[in-house]
Amino acid sequence: MCTVSFIPKHSGYILTSNRDESPKRKTFSPQQKLLKGGIKVTAPIDAEKGGTWIATDGAYKTACIMNGGFVKHKRELPYRKSRGQIVFEAFEADSFWGFIKESNFHNIEPFTLVLVDDENLLVLVWDGKEKRIQELDNSKSHLWSSSTLYNDEAHLEKLKYFESFLKNNQSTAENLLRLHGVEADNLFVLDLPHVKTVSTTQVIVKNGESDLIYREKVFSHEQ
Repeated sequence: MCTVSFIPKHSGYILTSNRDESPKRKTFSPQQKLLKGGIKVTAPIDAEKGGTWIATDGAYKTACIMNGGFVKHKRELPYRKSRGQIVFEAFEADSFWGFIKESNFHNIEPFTLVLVDDENLLVLVWDGKEKRIQELDNSKSHLWSSSTLYNDEAHLEKLKYFESFLKNNQSTAENLLRLHGVEADNLFVLDLPHVKTVSTTQVIVKNGESDLIYREKVFSHEQ
């Protein structure tokens, strides 16, 4: 939920997400989930709340959520809904634009939601009081970091690393997994006492079809 990259490709895109969470929090491997209206998505599932941080419809749509808005916030529990449910709700709407405009996020903890379809790259930021909508250039690469775990300085450092990596490496799916620290820890991998990068999920869209790759981090028994 905490470091997300978007790379445009000639016939689609690659979106890769690192989830930073307690390594003790259980997650179910990616599976197909049936939503309202018969809509089907593929997503890893959080065992505690039943939501997800990333999902794809098998075609061109992908939704990915990060904790926090523009700045680190103070939690005001209880909230009425888990943010992981919002990802599924985005697919149930007629369009991502419709979801953004029609949804009410009152008493939902702040989040940043990246939404990609065949025409748009949208970012919805909910700061706890109002919605902010960003329509980004889907022909360019982008990087996001969760404001709850990374300050501006840390994000800028990752952004420089990201840009340097893309300049010196081909943006293949395998290289992007390496960028996100699947093979070895780097700036994209969080390693704090109680919060760590526990998995990396990648959605590859090509010619209107999507494939989801999921890699869990393996921790020693001491952790």
